[in-house]
Amino acid sequence: MSLFDFNLENKGLLLEKVVRRVYDEYLSISEDRREQLLLEMIYWEKKRQDRVKNRFQKWRKIRYWEKYEQSYLQGSSLERQRCIHESIEHYANQIVGNFSPLVYQAATKIIPPFLNLLFNALSFRRIVSLGSSLSSLGENLIISGDISWVKRLAGRGTLIWVPTHVSNFDSIILGTVFHYTDLPPVMYGAGLNLFYNKFIGFFMKNLGAYKVDRLRAHQIYKDVLKEYATTSIEMGFHNLFFPGGTRSRSGAVEKKLKLGLVGSGLRAYIRNLQTAKKNPNIYIIPVTINAHLTLEAETLIDDFLGARGQSRYIIENDEFSSPMRLFSYLKSHIHLNSKTFVHLAAPLDPFGNRVDEQGSSIDHHGRLIDISRYVLKDGHVEIDEERDRNYTSELGNVLIDSYHRKNRVLSTNLVAFTLYEMIAGRHPDFDIYKLLRTHAYGEPIELRDVYRTMDRVIAELRQLDDQGRIVYDLSMRSKDTQDILNEALKIFASYHRRKTVDRVGDKIYVGDLLLLYYYHNRLIGYNLEDMMRGIK
Repeated sequence: MSLFDFNLENKGLLLEKVVRRVYDEYLSISEDRREQLLLEMIYWEKKRQDRVKNRFQKWRKIRYWEKYEQSYLQGSSLERQRCIHESIEHYANQIVGNFSPLVYQAATKIIPPFLNLLFNALSFRRIVSLGSSLSSLGENLIISGDISWVKRLAGRGTLIWVPTHVSNFDSIILGTVFHYTDLPPVMYGAGLNLFYNKFIGFFMKNLGAYKVDRLRAHQIYKDVLKEYATTSIEMGFHNLFFPGGTRSRSGAVEKKLKLGLVGSGLRAYIRNLQTAKKNPNIYIIPVTINAHLTLEAETLIDDFLGARGQSRYIIENDEFSSPMRLFSYLKSHIHLNSKTFVHLAAPLDPFGNRVDEQGSSIDHHGRLIDISRYVLKDGHVEIDEERDRNYTSELGNVLIDSYHRKNRVLSTNLVAFTLYEMIAGRHPDFDIYKLLRTHAYGEPIELRDVYRTMDRVIAELRQLDDQGRIVYDLSMRSKDTQDILNEALKIFASYHRRKTVDRVGDKIYVGDLLLLYYYHNRLIGYNLEDMMRGIK
């Protein structure tokens, strides 16, 4: 089923199924457990009001939840069930998205000229050989991966796209890729804060986005959200999830994933088997996105270090919401040929097995396998929470491996990694916080030392590429060390308000260690740091 079929009737059917299924699930648990979950919901809803600035509005909302709690605790069994149903229905109606074919047609006319400017894409329509070889949309948006393979799978089942995530701009990039490669549009969850921008929010509300309120940390909301995703996939609507849960604050490739929504694909597959659906298969499409610059880098790395280990999840005011910062970001792409790379990795099934071009699952020995046997219990296809969590965990491991193997080395990451590790090597007992406090990074670095160290890093990256553990492609191999450094310096200087790196004569000065650290982190996870410690 295409998003073009997401009319009022199917939207109503989706909502009806979500509410009924979550409600039935809650009726099946003990009354004590239901009460515990409902009181948890009330606590978090009150806590959520801490962010409300209007005192009257804040008081009114808290008063509402106090009355709700009183009604539940003092009510009859029937009254308690009504309260549960009311909450589930309320959250489902808040989450539900919409899709307007008219708005979609308008967006495909408005956004391409906008991105023509961004990517110098006078040749946007010259889509050549969208097969397994590298393909270019214009000169600055580069797509790799076998798109024809993914298209065939879209006709044999339902797709779940799972990209890496560094910027709110990623959604626009992916939407553009889908349109120009004739891939079907998708449903996707978007943070509630992104809808605050009226212009962007209008398109998101009408192009399949459903609202995800990350401030609602309680189980009832999470269950409704997960059921919405599961039921939409079961109904055949292609979905997109960012399994990192939010933008990478540190700039690193995702190493830990939030698999709740990703796991909805397995549940939908099981339900498809139970109902004997004609095309029951669910296909997972890993996607890596790499760009020389990140629009919101300054805000993201500040947030990461300011709340390390306890991320706020939501940044309400960042560069994405500032028209002038967005314009500056776009201008840097135009003038400096700054490329964005999107790679579609080999498709997977919900268990993490590879999938062939006919949509059949293959084990690590290359043999065809019947994955329906994975979900049998006493000879019947059934949902098993613990078993299915383990399967989804295995899928998560495969996704992380794919993200790291298809991570593309860019000049900004390479130079940032080299410089940061050189500074860290001078102060082996300092972490990033102490380096910042002491301004130990202010000492200039000799250019010849930078070149020498970069040569060592490049040699390691070439080996990693030969082993299939990272992508250090021909476009990078064709540049010498001086070209790579010069390109990175120009790109850094083109956008960020805080000067990242500067060259004065034969010396390199680091102006902003935070930004250097952010771009450096994209190459963390390959043991390159150990190699750097061995450089004398």
